[in-house]
Amino acid sequence: MTDSITRFFGRTVSSDAFDKTLGQGVCFIASIVILLVSLWELRRLDLTEAQLFFGLLMSLAVPLLLLIMGLLLPLAAAWRRQA
Repeated sequence: MTDSITRFFGRTVSSDAFDKTLGQGVCFIASIVILLVSLWELRRLDLTEAQLFFGLLMSLAVPLLLLIMGLLLPLAAAWRRQA
């Protein structure tokens, strides 16, 4: 019973190339959307200079992390194939 469950959950549903491409696309599109929405919302608020500065920093942090994650996905896929 345990062996059949292990084999069932060990199957692959898609290829590594598709997973890498889909993951990169999602990361890149999400970073653009989050950046645009956060800047749009910051524009609508009545903020002081310090609040605007920190708001911009925080609004840029998440898209930057998503871009880095999208760029590192091919390396992770290559590392997974080697392991």
